[in-house]
Amino acid sequence: MSKWFERHVQILLRESSQLANNSSYRERSQQVGALFVSAGEIIVRLNGTQYFPVAIVYADATPYALPWVYMLNDVLSEDEAKSLAAMSYGEASAFLQPKAKFYYKRHQNHDGNLCLLEQDNLDKAGPETFDANAVIARVRQWLTALLTGAAIPEGTEVELFSHYRLRAPIHVLLTEPFYEVSAGKGIFYLALLLTHVLKRDVLPYVGAYLVNQADSGLFLDDAQQQLPFMPKGLRTPLELVQNESLAKELLETPKLAKGYWWSLQAEPEVYANTDELLTALGTGDLQAGIALAEAALWEELKVNAKYCYIGLRYSNRRGETEWAMLMLIRTRNDHVPLYTSPNVRDLLQNYDVHAVQTEPFTEQQYHLRNSGRVEHAVVREQAVTVLGCGALGGEIADALAKAGVGHIHLVDNQKLFVHNSVRHLAGYEYALRAKVDAVRDILRDHNRFVELNTSGRNILQNELPAYFHAEGIGISSVADDNTEAFLNEQALAHGRTVFYARALRGGKAARIFRVVPGQDACFNCLTLYRADKHADFIDVPEDELLPTLRNECNNPIRPASAADLKLVSALTSRLLLDHLQAEVKVTTNHWVWVSEALPGSKMEATAPFSVLARSMSPHPNCPYCNALRPVQVTIEPAALAFMRNLTLQTAGIETGGVLVGQVGDTGTIHIQHASGPGPNAVRTATRFERDVAFCQGFVDAHTAEGRPYVGEWHSHPNEDNKPSQTDLTSLGMIALQPQYLTTKPIMVIFSRSGVPSCSIHPASAAYYFVTLDELATNA
Repeated sequence: MSKWFERHVQILLRESSQLANNSSYRERSQQVGALFVSAGEIIVRLNGTQYFPVAIVYADATPYALPWVYMLNDVLSEDEAKSLAAMSYGEASAFLQPKAKFYYKRHQNHDGNLCLLEQDNLDKAGPETFDANAVIARVRQWLTALLTGAAIPEGTEVELFSHYRLRAPIHVLLTEPFYEVSAGKGIFYLALLLTHVLKRDVLPYVGAYLVNQADSGLFLDDAQQQLPFMPKGLRTPLELVQNESLAKELLETPKLAKGYWWSLQAEPEVYANTDELLTALGTGDLQAGIALAEAALWEELKVNAKYCYIGLRYSNRRGETEWAMLMLIRTRNDHVPLYTSPNVRDLLQNYDVHAVQTEPFTEQQYHLRNSGRVEHAVVREQAVTVLGCGALGGEIADALAKAGVGHIHLVDNQKLFVHNSVRHLAGYEYALRAKVDAVRDILRDHNRFVELNTSGRNILQNELPAYFHAEGIGISSVADDNTEAFLNEQALAHGRTVFYARALRGGKAARIFRVVPGQDACFNCLTLYRADKHADFIDVPEDELLPTLRNECNNPIRPASAADLKLVSALTSRLLLDHLQAEVKVTTNHWVWVSEALPGSKMEATAPFSVLARSMSPHPNCPYCNALRPVQVTIEPAALAFMRNLTLQTAGIETGGVLVGQVGDTGTIHIQHASGPGPNAVRTATRFERDVAFCQGFVDAHTAEGRPYVGEWHSHPNEDNKPSQTDLTSLGMIALQPQYLTTKPIMVIFSRSGVPSCSIHPASAAYYFVTLDELATNA
């Protein structure tokens, strides 16, 4: 590919002219080769004229990248400039760094290059570029600020690490306690944070423990009772005291480091040496800084510690707590300890000041990149049960974890095999592990602020509460009709909202639908709508060219690439996040995505990569959804009085009977008569069994007159009028038996003092309480 100046000749001519003619720049040499180079001096007219040698280097990304400006000790000679122009950028940087003059101020990088202009090129009218005049003006402004001591014009963000010549080979994640601590001084511990890769150029550490030292000399633990990032055996403040020998042993290894911190009243500078650091600690007073360092560092300095960690807490330009971390590394032995008098200042001159790169590892900062699309304060309080952790479910769980959903419960009873990795979130290093465990570990690596739980239970062999999180919604990607039909039945019965997602046509299409019990069409409703060929139901035909690959033990393997499934999982995740954040739940509950037009279907004219949305209500003939519709129950005053009187006559001894009445066209139930227990009933303080023959005769007589069986009633020997487990089992069996002619039997229960409750017990659904409305008597 040609050089930038061959593609942008006019820009080359402009830059060349400006460099040669700018009144604030005296150019000594201009060379064009592999690089375009200008060597000269920036002129600053302030109390006389001062000249600052620089090399300005234009790389191949010009004009889309800013030129590099290196501050130098001496002006490059003609031959040096010519040699520089013939180099690659990597060679040029290595050539210039030994010649660089370091001012130890912000905006000068570790190699001597300046970073003075910021570009923000996100979706603008075009790329943002700066010419030579703008670059020279900014360098001159920076130099003027250095000479006068004035503040350098800049934004609110300060990245001190980039402006240190020396950098420590560690990276520190600062946890919540570092930002919650008040002003003061103390100690901190850094723990090595290694997961998979053991050999790294830069070692990752995490701020594992911070102690604020009061003026009295006592160490306060700031209520940090649990220290999850500390090594095992040191995970509480008490363990740290009790296992002092273990702590000392670990401090001799890279696994644990101890440092000392102070609060600064002003934003820290770039410190060229330890004297500058001590002066900053003393708020401008070198002797005061020496006294602080002596109290904290003498024990380490007198044994010639290889390094010391220093933390500087300060308020940034937004008024927020921020940290500058430094590592003092001993590189000389010019001074030795004087035990008669601590010579801390002298000993510190054996050390060079290295910057330590840090980043916040707090929940708020960790989720910052989601801002505007995910409201972390909302989703962190939400829970999602992920049913199925395969290629779709694993990706969905990962997206939800990265979004910061507070509680994620993973459900799958299968293992991960090597071939799963071609589409799965987990690689083959997780082979033969449970899918839930593999996905959990990956999610934990992606977001440590999410609570993760797993269940290896088989959905078909367990009741929903055994595997479903106690709160929140579910998302099923099981894609098995029998399993999801059973899940649908249980979720409706327990009043739990579940989304369902599955890839169709080899991943070229997908169906996603939501089931809010009683509001949305359920899994069974959609089966009925499909059979009805309902106008709103979108049928997606299978692609005959993409049949099931194989079916082993009722575990079909269907074709679809990871690219297809990631699209489907991303769409599903977005719908889930929108649902979790919505103050008012939308009525749209059914989405079909296609990547191609489908001839002969309702999506024949649909553009590729389109989503069709529908709002599907419960099917009128769905037994599961109809069971959820609230029922109004009314009762004749005489029937209510009859039951209450029987209860009060033998308070403390259970009694009861059956109920008959009318069921209206809208499902309203009217109780007209109640039977007694019958002469052969069993009645004690803890047991009631009605006289079956008597009660059956009562029901038969009323049924013949158009008043069928509608439920049961009985009393409790105490003030509790809620159904017991025995009551629930009894009514559940009645609801499922056709001879009773009801799928929603009523249960009326009286307390000892005659207070009734009324509950409805639908077949295959959870029972619920209703108001027992007593009809007014005729005057």
